Amino acid sequence: MQIKRMTLRFDLDNPEDRQAWEYLRSLNPASMNRAVLAIVNQAEQAERISSMVRGIIREELCTVLCQAPVQTVRTETANEDGADDTIMDFLNSF
Repeated sequence: MQIKRMTLRFDLDNPEDRQAWEYLRSLNPASMNRAVLAIVNQAEQAERISSMVRGIIREELCTVLCQAPVQTVRTETANEDGADDTIMDFLNSF
């Protein structure tokens, strides 16, 4: 059996650190080790699931948006009817 050791430090002025310390301190050493391992494994699994869900949502959105109908919009240019030239000529007459 190969055992790896790790040191964990808590800043007891930080409320989150203090809460974790209080929880772990209430456990016996064997339970403490199992609790930390379970929490780390759950966090890793949650991240993996979250990544998968984001990927599925991204794929579904892409599929739906690619199938959405697109309508072209015709825009009128400003000088088609000469109204801008008439207005500018009027303003230049002052």
